[in-house]
Amino acid sequence: MRTTVTLSDEAAELVNQYAESARVSLSRAVSELILRGSRTKSRIKLVNGLAVFDIPGGRRVTTEDVKRFEADEF
Repeated sequence: MRTTVTLSDEAAELVNQYAESARVSLSRAVSELILRGSRTKSRIKLVNGLAVFDIPGGRRVTTEDVKRFEADEF
């Protein structure tokens, strides 16, 4: 589908940089960036009322990890 869009200067620069680095057309770059942005889920979630930064594939930090960090053994 063909559509004309107007981008801010900053957005246009980012799309241009992405297109050049990925070696794709501007249209393909815009499509890829839109799709990538729509698939990204929030990295912050609430757990028992506490905001938690969720790192996909990250490991759980245990009490022992915190104690080692506090003792500079981490």
